[in-house]
Formats: sequence, structure tokens, C-alpha cells
Amino acid sequence: MQNNYIKDIQTLEEYSSMLCDDELINHFGCISTPKKNALFPIKVSDKKILLLPAPEFSSLLYRGENNSERKICKPSLMRKISNDERLIHILKKQEFLSAIQTHSLIKIFRNKYFLENYPQLPNYKLKIDYEAIAQHYEFKTNHLDLTREKSIAMFFMTCKYDDKLKRYFPISDKYKKGVLYTYDFKLGIIKGEHSINPIGFQPFSRPDKQKAFSVIFNKDVDFNDFNFVKREEFKLRKEFCEYYYDMFEGGDKLFPKDEISELAYEIQNSNYISKDAVECYSQISQIPKELILKTLINNNVKLTDNKYSFNIHNMELCNKNLENIINDLDYRISPRGVSKIKSQIS
Repeated sequence: MQNNYIKDIQTLEEYSSMLCDDELINHFGCISTPKKNALFPIKVSDKKILLLPAPEFSSLLYRGENNSERKICKPSLMRKISNDERLIHILKKQEFLSAIQTHSLIKIFRNKYFLENYPQLPNYKLKIDYEAIAQHYEFKTNHLDLTREKSIAMFFMTCKYDDKLKRYFPISDKYKKGVLYTYDFKLGIIKGEHSINPIGFQPFSRPDKQKAFSVIFNKDVDFNDFNFVKREEFKLRKEFCEYYYDMFEGGDKLFPKDEISELAYEIQNSNYISKDAVECYSQISQIPKELILKTLINNNVKLTDNKYSFNIHNMELCNKNLENIINDLDYRISPRGVSKIKSQIS
């Protein structure tokens, strides 16, 4: 029973009381680990946790945009696109989400317990945030990306993605301005005004590398109008942009190549939608299947019996990758107030 344990993991609301302006020591005198890649468990249900990125006590989240002339800030699915385009984007995202369910990492992490080395605590599984994974592999969603690390937001403010060359470049144009948004998510949690979505570590690497959070938009509003949001503009001078470009190796540190990114690109650029994706989304959305099929026909998108999945061709490499992830997590997970040794409570 959980009440036999010495401690338990904080909920997000409990955790919010720990947040402040200092990254390592908060107003209660609690001291955090200086490890920049540490992960902090937060309880989201009786059975599941999230693993949030460092810094543990910082109350601020950031977002960078490289065009100050775009005055409205909304998630990709809520920008100016037609209803037909929106439906097709959602179906492609559904295709992706169905495919990653077959991936070995999802199967393993769905059943893995993450606090086995801390006998003072009840054990938990990870909440896998499928929508956030899709967002970070460039599918359109109603999530607005935020990060816990300011320099990551600065990268997105100072660099631009080239669709043809499939890589980022520093903007380096002193006549252009970028925008940095700073959001106080402690106040957002306390006031309960916004749907804050901590993401952190997930089975695939991008959300973790980007120290990901998001705000979920359930209606058509502008992030600029949110309480607790600060908007700043910066001139995108050459040296300034190249500094952040080099810091993240042109984006390679934030977008490590993997089979998931290859699959995402294939689905996004395909002119086919599987019958399974249509059936699944029709059930979720209660939109009649006939109406979905009519939209696909009108937009020259073809229906197929085939669906995407993963087949492991090199089991040894797969197992080695999993071993590295588990060992890395063992080092990074840092529950508040407990140590790995049963007799020591900090």
C-alpha cells in the first residue's frame, strides 16, 4: 500500500509552490542538483509520473520566434488553414500516432517502472504524451511549444529552417527582429488560467533534448493576450544568431536524427491516408466516415489499406540503445528529498 512508504512524489500543484526566481536554491531553502540534464519526477495520477527537466526551481518557460512581424502567437493547428487542410493534418498525425504504438520503445516504456532505485517511494510508470511527441516531430496540434531553457528558445528565435535543404541556418539580418516570450508557469498553475502541459522526458528524444513544455489551446486565442506572458524583441545580428546556431550545432543537438523523424517526414509528405487512420479518427471525433472520405477525395488524397509500423532489423542495436537510455535515466532521475540508499533520507 502506498501509505507504507516514507515519502511520495509531489503533484504539479504541490511542485508549483517550490518554484521561484532562483534555479538552485528556493525560498524554502531547498537545494537542487546542479546537473543540467537532471529529471525531476512529478505525479500526474496514482500510477504515473512525468520526468521534468532542470532547472528544478525555475518558474519560467520560454518560446522563441524568428519573425517579429507575426503579431499573433497560436499553435500550428489554429493558424490560418482551411478546414480541409486541418482535417488532413489531423489524419496524418493519427497515422503517426498509430505507427509509433508499434515501436519497441513505446512497448517497453509503457510497462516500465521508473523509481525502482528509491524504496522510500511508491513506484510509478511514465505518462507517455503521444500528442506532445507528435508536436515535436512537426505534426500540427493545438499545443504551443515552450521550453525550460532560455538558450533553446533563443536558438529558435535566431535560426530559420530551410524546407528544401532540411536544416537550420542562422538568420543574420540586423534589419530583422525576433521575439522571445517568457511565461511564468508558476502563476499559470496557481491561478489555473491556462492548460499547462509539462512534457519532459519521453521515449523518443526530441522532447527531452528541447526540455519541453507546452500550453494546450482549447479555444482560438492569442498567447500574447495571456496573463503572465512577457514579449521582447531582439535584433537578429550576425554574431548574435551564429552564437546560438553554434551552441546547438545547427540544431543537431535539439533534433537528433532517428527512425521516428524519418517516419514523420514520410507521413507528412505522403499523399495517402490509411483506412485505419480514417476509421480511428472517425470514432474519436464522431465525424462520419463518409464526410472524411469526401474531404480526402476533394483534396486528391488517396485511401490505402497499408499502414505504417516498425520492424526491428537489428535487435542487438535496439537492445544496446535501450540499455543506454535506461542507464542514462538512472543517473538523471532526481526525486526530491530521497536518495537511492534505503537508509538515507535527505
